[in-house]
This record gives sequence, C-alpha cells and structure tokens, in this order.
Amino acid sequence: MKKIIYSLAFFLLIISASHAQRFSEYGVLSIEEINLKTCAFDKDADAVILMHDAESNYDDKHRLVTYHHVKIKILTEKGFPSASVIIPFYRQDEFETIDLVDGMTLNPTQDNGVERAKLERKSIFTQKENERIGKVVFTFPAVKAGSIVDYKYRSTMKHYGGLDEWVFQDRLPVIKSKFNLVILPNIQFAYRIMKAESYNVDVTKDAGNGSVSFEMRNIPGLGDEPYMDSRNDYLQRVTFQLSGYAMGTLNSKTYTTSWDEAIKELWTAKEFGSQLGKSIPGTEAFIAQVKQMSSPEEKMRAVYNYVRSNMNWNNLYSKYSVAGVKDSWQKKAGNSADINLILTNLLQEVSLDANPMLVSERFHGRVNTTYPFLDQFNSVFTCVTIDKNKYYLDATNKTIPPHLTPVDILNTTALVVKRKGGGLLEITNDAAKFKESIVVDLTVSDDAVLNGQVYVISYDYARLTKLELYKADRNGFLNRYFKLDGSTISPENLNLVNLDNDSLPLIQNGKFSANLNSTGEFLFLPLNLFTGFQSNPFLTEQRFSNVNFGFGRFINLTINLQVPNDYVIDDLLKSIKITNADRDISFTRQLSYNKEKNTVNCSIIFDFTKSLYEADAYPVIREMYQNIFRYLSEPLVLKKKT
Repeated sequence: MKKIIYSLAFFLLIISASHAQRFSEYGVLSIEEINLKTCAFDKDADAVILMHDAESNYDDKHRLVTYHHVKIKILTEKGFPSASVIIPFYRQDEFETIDLVDGMTLNPTQDNGVERAKLERKSIFTQKENERIGKVVFTFPAVKAGSIVDYKYRSTMKHYGGLDEWVFQDRLPVIKSKFNLVILPNIQFAYRIMKAESYNVDVTKDAGNGSVSFEMRNIPGLGDEPYMDSRNDYLQRVTFQLSGYAMGTLNSKTYTTSWDEAIKELWTAKEFGSQLGKSIPGTEAFIAQVKQMSSPEEKMRAVYNYVRSNMNWNNLYSKYSVAGVKDSWQKKAGNSADINLILTNLLQEVSLDANPMLVSERFHGRVNTTYPFLDQFNSVFTCVTIDKNKYYLDATNKTIPPHLTPVDILNTTALVVKRKGGGLLEITNDAAKFKESIVVDLTVSDDAVLNGQVYVISYDYARLTKLELYKADRNGFLNRYFKLDGSTISPENLNLVNLDNDSLPLIQNGKFSANLNSTGEFLFLPLNLFTGFQSNPFLTEQRFSNVNFGFGRFINLTINLQVPNDYVIDDLLKSIKITNADRDISFTRQLSYNKEKNTVNCSIIFDFTKSLYEADAYPVIREMYQNIFRYLSEPLVLKKKT
C-alpha cells in the first residue's frame, strides 16, 4: 500500500513540476512590469493584462487539455474589479473541468522587491451559471494600485470538439496574448484569423511536434459600445473549425462542408428533424377550428398566440429539442427549440408554409457564411411564407406581434431548414420602423410653472419597445420616456391605451407640471420633450463595432405653447434642417410665433431611414448626433414685458 502512495505522490510531483515549468514566469516580475504606470496604447485604462499565455495539448484519452497563465496589473483604484476573476466553463455532461487553480498578488516594494500574498484555496468557488455553463470565481487579496495579480489553471475537455477560438482581445488592454496548439493526430482542421488590418499576428508552425502558435501584442481594450451587436464579432481572435477526424473505423467522423449537408444533418437528427411532422396531443379541436378560418394571416396569428399562451420558456436557448416536442407540450414548458418546433408543427397542421430556421441572435454574434458550422447558431425560430411575404416567429416572446420581425434577429443571417429550397437567409425589415407621433400642449403660469398635457401614439417597433419596458419596469419606462426637468410624470397622471391589442398603436396620454429655469426676467423652455433622446450615445472618437439600430426611426414632435400675457418671445429659434450626405439621417426643427395670440408652434422631426452602419461610417454618425443634440439643447427663451 505504501508503494502505491509513494508512486502517486511521485506522479503528482511530476505533474506539479511540469505545470510550473510550463509557466516559468509565474510569480516573477520584470523591472518593466514593476515600473509600468500607464498603458501606452490605451491611456485611459485602469488595469492592463500583461500577458495571457495558454497551451493546448492532448492526454492519453485524447482529451483537450489547456494550461493558462494570466498576469494583470492594477494601475489605479478604479481597476480593483479586475482583481476579481471569473473563469467560465462547459459544465453540461461534465464536458469540461477546471482545476490546478493557483494565484498570488504581487506588490512591488520601493527597493524593487516583491511582496507576495497567496490566493487561498477557500477563496476559490465553483458556481452554476445555467445548465450549460459553470464558472470558477475568486478575488485576490491585498490588492492596491500597482499590484499585479498572477494566476494559472488547467482546463480539460472531453474531446477536441471543444476547440473553438482563441481571443487575443479583452475588455482590458492586452500587452501580450499567445496560444500554442498541439494538434491531435488524424484531426483535420482549419483556422481563420479575424483581426483589424492595423494589428499583426505572429503565426509559428512546428511540424516536428504538430503544433501551431499564435501571438499578438499591444491590443487596446474593447468594452460595450452603444448599439453594438455581439461584442465577440469585433474581438481580435483566431477561430478553429474541425472538418473531420479518424480514430479507428468505428469512431471516425466527418464534419459538414456545405450548408446543404448541414441541413441534411439536421433532418436526420433525433432532436430536430425527427421532431417535425408530429401531431401534438390534445390540439385536434383547436386545429379543426383554425382550419375553418379563411385568411392565412388569421390562421398564423391564431396558432402563434395559442402556442405562446400554452408554453412557458425555461430561458434556455437551444438548437435541439432534447426532451422532444410531445413531452415538452405535455409539460407546457421547454427551451427555444422545443417551443418553436411545436409552433412549426401546428402551423403545418393548418396547411401553412412553415419551416424551422436556425438563428444567431444579435447578442450571440454574426454568422460566417463561408463556414457551414451549425454551432454559429444559438436558437430556433419559425419562418412562415404567405404570398411571398415572410414572417419570422418566436413563440418564446409573449409581446411581439407576428407582423414584426423580432428585434433580436434584425440584420442577422438565418438558416431555413427544409428539404428543398432551404438555405441561408438575410433577415431585414426596412418597412417597419420605430414610429411615433408626440403632441404636447403647454401653458406657463405667472409663477413660472410649466403645465402641460402630452399625447403619444406609438406604432410598430415604438409600440413594441415601449410596451416591453413598461411591462418589465414601469419606473424605468417613465424615466426613459416621460422625464422632464429631472422628474418623471406621476404614474397616476399617465394613461396607456391598447396594451393588449397588438394590431393597434400604443397610446399614452398624461398631465404634468415642472418649474422652468429662470434668470431675472427670462424663462427658459426646453423643446426636447418626451422624444427619448436624453443623451448622446456617440461621444468617443473611435469605434470598433458596426452601429446596428435594428430598425429605422421616425419621430414627429409637435409643441403648442400658450405664452403668458406678461411675457414675449425674446428671440425665436431659427428653423433648421440637417442631413448627412446619403440623406438617411435627417433632423428638422421649425418654429412659428403668432404675436396676436401670443402662441408658439414648434415641430421637430427625426427621420432615420437606415438601420445598420459599418464601423467606418461612425464619424458621420457621430457628427450628426453632435449637431442634433446641440439643437435639442437650445431652449426657447421667454422675456417678461417691461
């Protein structure tokens, strides 16, 4: 027995030594790292990743084993959150494990020495994010401005199917990012480097040990930008795609090389194609009733609402109905594939041209159409074709009407799955907009109190956007759309009409009052009332990502002001119209003053016809928004009669 213990101890010692040798810089600081005060290529950064090195190899079970080593320097107190680390991993079916976590805080001393504070084991926690994802979390001790946190860990995946991508860029700037991959024998794979032209990636291949390494340096941080889709779309990275592997006759597998093959794979999948063409138990009477309807659109709406009212989404996105549509229907709950495959079946039952489609929602990332890789998609929707018009339905969403394309897939690529005529489809909707009409009637009392009534009619995406926020967070809704002079309209003074009828616009009307800003004999009346344009989102000079508004916008604001008898208009604001060169963004302001009635009428129109702009068009958008908000900030000045 003692021999076994000694052998095991010796084996663990070898592993530990190998792990330490793999990261020879662990726990050691260079003079440059000690003296670093700011990031030269990202000067506003409060912390910087000095290095992230990783090496992926395989063990005797052909598992994918990756060792990571990360160093982060905390530059200011605002960078303290970077000393709290989250390592996500695939927990479902125990596909991935994280172990050998080790870390320390390194605090340079005045004599160029280093004080070390060890990360204690009891400070390392493993948590469940959802059914698929877990996370290892820990926070380093003794952190202060100038600290360097240094940690390493091991990831073990069941097979090379977990080989996805290596991301060089982070929210923090990165001085060095390096990944070395040893290829499993008999693996067929390809890689693609996705980066901006201004950055270089060093690629080194070693045929001797079957490895390839990738290294990038001095990469600015990338945070969340306004109207950004998936942040992952814009990260500097290298992606890997397995095209096949051979591990003996019984274990060989070939991956799809075309979208037609991908569709065939879905048709033969037990969790997808086998779930189509099934009758849903207990729906016979409903189906018979719907078949009597004369309009295809009426049938579609009836089935769509029927599934939405009967099924509850478990908040899991999936491409597959693992439980099966019949079992999910019986339980009245399921993932996105369960629910929308049920929807597809019932639509087909009433003789509509309905097919499932895989989607990659905007938060998930863009689909690279040159790679027929199903893992690029995250969910299932239903595509219905009526008289050459396509409707994209998601029965997990309880709010959106069938005639509107779900916001989460606007300007994305989908894969329609059908035996003939299926394939990739670009999802756009330039017809429907965020459309709104706002009428505000104002009076001003003798004590400079502004009293008014607002009447808003919201159509299409304006109705959808506002209604979703209203149902989720009424205070947030009031603060976003009905805020004036730092306060919001009281909920008791605001009435909403057509909340439950998605074929009619959402009407909002209410009363309000506010104190006007004044200086001596002057009163200042703001004209940017209830438009939702509270602050300019485009302030930074540079931008990495495209600007995806999702939909166009048309907002027409009309203000009718009764000026007090003892006041006059000091200087009527000029009527203006500004537009960009392509005329897809325009802003108009018109004012008129009736001296006899002492009234002012103001019309402000926002007309944005385009919904998606490439990143290189950002300077034009930024300039337009600067001009728009400059005019929106101009008040109407009332002067007391002398």
